[in-house]
This record gives sequence, structure tokens and C-alpha cells, in this order.
Amino acid sequence: MLMDPEVSIVVPIFDEEECIPALLEMLDRFHASFERTMEVVCVDDGSRDGSLVSLRSATTHRAWLRVVKLRANSGQTAAMAAGLEVARGEIVVFMDADMQNDPADIPRLIAKLDEGYDLVSGWRRQRKDRAFTRKLPSWVANRIIGLFIGVRVHDYGCTLKAYRAKILKPLHLYSDMHRFLPALCSSAGARITEIEVRHHPRRLGSSKYGLDRVLKVMGDLIVIKLIVAFADRPMHYFGPFSAAFMLLGGAAAGLHVLNQAAGYHEQSIVLPALAVLSLVCSLYFLFMGLLADLIVRVGRRDPHALRRGAVEFVA
Repeated sequence: MLMDPEVSIVVPIFDEEECIPALLEMLDRFHASFERTMEVVCVDDGSRDGSLVSLRSATTHRAWLRVVKLRANSGQTAAMAAGLEVARGEIVVFMDADMQNDPADIPRLIAKLDEGYDLVSGWRRQRKDRAFTRKLPSWVANRIIGLFIGVRVHDYGCTLKAYRAKILKPLHLYSDMHRFLPALCSSAGARITEIEVRHHPRRLGSSKYGLDRVLKVMGDLIVIKLIVAFADRPMHYFGPFSAAFMLLGGAAAGLHVLNQAAGYHEQSIVLPALAVLSLVCSLYFLFMGLLADLIVRVGRRDPHALRRGAVEFVA
């Protein structure tokens, strides 16, 4: 029986037919010089061009290459999650298919892992992208994410990162949460660092990202903040809301009683209605917190269950 490789390189691919021959040639050279056993898991994210055909034909003479197909385009995070699910290495490295990441940086990332870290993030300090549509939004997003979440990494958006699989595999990824992996891993107790990596200009194909993803990232940022802060103690999130509505209801009821005692007998239902509504809201948040606590304690038995059925082996 073949032994599992030490390193799994996961490459999400969507409509990159132009890049695939050059990408495979670059990975051939890297494989020939790499000193550890490795596999490359290419995940076709429902490409509409000939990407999957090119990948299938490439597996015939590359034993280290595996191909996984998603039946529909599901986004980069879903493709990375699918590749992670089938990756066999103790170390998982993600990289892009557009050849802007350089696999020659992978040994440096792994060497940093060997110093005792669980995640080594690439930092594209000399980024070769358009300033307005790519570099400026990324610069702003990196600083907002760092301040909001508290995990300081210069380049959250850089796909080239190396992880210990035991830290990464239990995480459930969805939406655009791949860029928040340092925060998610940090909440699991991972030791995180970063190193500068090379970044090449895109010469083939076209970028699939634009300014329209900014709002989605901001929404995911709020979700990640809540996950990092309250995933293990949801009552700390719901409890203050319950208490606030309880205080508001108590104040409304008390004010209504004082009005009645002072002789103000107008038939106003505002204060009683506010008291009742606040009590109902308080009970709602209280029971939501209790339910969330129960889910935390008995759930998470199969973090990969939601992804089953969407992944299909090709080779």
C-alpha cells in the first residue's frame, strides 16, 4: 500500500485552461527538486472551459497529481474545502492556479512550520497587481480584518499558506472564509507567523475577482468575529441582549406602575405593550442562547457532512 505523502498542495481552479499547461510544467520542476513526498490536489470548481479535460489528461503520467471535480461553481472557499477533505499530507499548502504564487516558496513555508508553528502565511509584500482594483481594496481589508479580529497578518488574501492538517481539517469552511483562516486557526490555539513570498504578475487568463466581493468580505468578517469571540460560549452573546430587554421591560413596567400610583390613569397601552414585548424578546434571546449552548456541546460530530455529495473524484 502506498504511504501517504508528507505534503499536500491544494490548487483551486476555475476557468484557467490557459494557465494549466504552464502551471503543470512549473509543478513538474518543483516536484523534481522537492525533498519531501508530496501530492498535488487540483480542484476544478465547475469550470466552463477545458480546464478539467487538461487536468484529466495530465494525471496519466503524473502519479503525484490528483484531480477533484465540483459539480457546480461553488467559489474558492468551497474548492479549498473539497481539496482539504481529500488531502492526505500532514502539511497542507494552498496556492493559486494563475502562477502568481511561486511553489519555490513552499520549502521556506514548511521550514518555518518545522520551527514549531501551525500556520505560516505568505505575505505578498511586492504584489504585482493593479493598484486600484486589487492592491488598494486588499490593503484596506487587511487592516480592517486585523483590527476587527485581533490576529495581525499583513496579507489575509494571499492563498499561499502552509498549515498543519490536524489544525486545519476540523474547521468548517464556507462563503469566502478562506481568507479568515488565520483567525479561525488562532481561535483553535494555532501558532501563527508569516514570511514574505514572491508574487508574479498574471500573464495568462484573467482574474475572477473584482470590487464586488468587498461587501461579501465585510459580511463574512462580522460572522468570523462572532465565531471567534462566541463559538464556544454563545450565551455570552445572547445573554446581554436578554438582560437588556429584561431591564427595558422592567423599566417600562415600573414606570407604568408609578404612573398609576401618581394618579395618571389615561388608557395608554404603550408602556404595558413595551413591557410585554421586551419580556418576550428577553425570553427569546435567553432560549436562543440555551439552544446554542446545547448545539455547541452535542454538535460538531461531523464537520465535513455538509460537503458530502458535492465532491466527486476524477482521478
